[in-house]
Amino acid sequence: MSRNVPLALQEHLDQPATTTTRLLKIILRDGRVFGLAMFDQNVDYDDGQGPVTYYAVNGFDPSTLSGDINFSVDNAEGYALVSKAPVPGITTEMVEAGELDDAQWVMYLVNFEDLTPGRHVILDAGDLGEVRTRYGMIWIPEFLSYGMRLKQTIGSVWSRRCRAVFGSPAASQTGCGVDIEPLWVYGEVVSVGAESNRVFVGTLLYNSPGIVPFPGRVQWLTGDNAGREFATENIDGDVCTLNETTSYPIQPGDQYRIRPDCRKRYREDCIQTWNNGPNFKGEPLIPVGDAAQVQTPGAQLPNGGGWDGGDSGGGEP
Repeated sequence: MSRNVPLALQEHLDQPATTTTRLLKIILRDGRVFGLAMFDQNVDYDDGQGPVTYYAVNGFDPSTLSGDINFSVDNAEGYALVSKAPVPGITTEMVEAGELDDAQWVMYLVNFEDLTPGRHVILDAGDLGEVRTRYGMIWIPEFLSYGMRLKQTIGSVWSRRCRAVFGSPAASQTGCGVDIEPLWVYGEVVSVGAESNRVFVGTLLYNSPGIVPFPGRVQWLTGDNAGREFATENIDGDVCTLNETTSYPIQPGDQYRIRPDCRKRYREDCIQTWNNGPNFKGEPLIPVGDAAQVQTPGAQLPNGGGWDGGDSGGGEP
């Protein structure tokens, strides 16, 4: 694999002895950036996207980066100390709360005696895979190269239900086109149920005419779960039950916002509820071919039922 090596750094690498070190940059999905240095002192370095302090006290110890000339996924694991105040860095709570989900990483080789901005080699970059902690002292990230994205399905296969991501811009492969911002309503937790990480009573839950109260999405704005979003299983009055458990118990006083979601059906949802038929990403008119497909909500049945007004055979999802 060819690398773009700045001339000054290459001249340094050609010397009998070098003063190089590795820097690891972690970019979370919310835009926060953390730097770790494989060195005995902090390194301030600008990779061209702004200066970052790479902290030595947290450090990291990567395994051998595994790569190939074909399209296999380069991968490695690393070990780093969890951060404790006042040094900023990755904490155990961040890992347990899933804040590193969908994060990206890039590893640089730099000359710590010459930290001219942009004078580095990118050893590898990609997405973080599984992240776990051990003994509450270290965190262990799995480093996946961008080759992993080539193994993800980006095309489409036919389906009766919509493949769009609800609320995404229409001009994209998974585009929906519905503006979800006006759908959010804000509330605060009054009390929690026996399952304190799943059931809570809120001051305000959405109740839009013509929209069933579930499925929906809850996004936490304050508290231990701040920044995380969860699907709802049911809303009964002012009681909300989440479809998945939160990373930390829900507490009275936690603030949230909540909105309805889409059931992905052509007639009942995309047309009648959201008036968004032209952006439906599915094939609802394909006739049912076997018994399992009859259970798909909105399926077209041989007798003319299904999407055009008859019994879909599967009931509500």
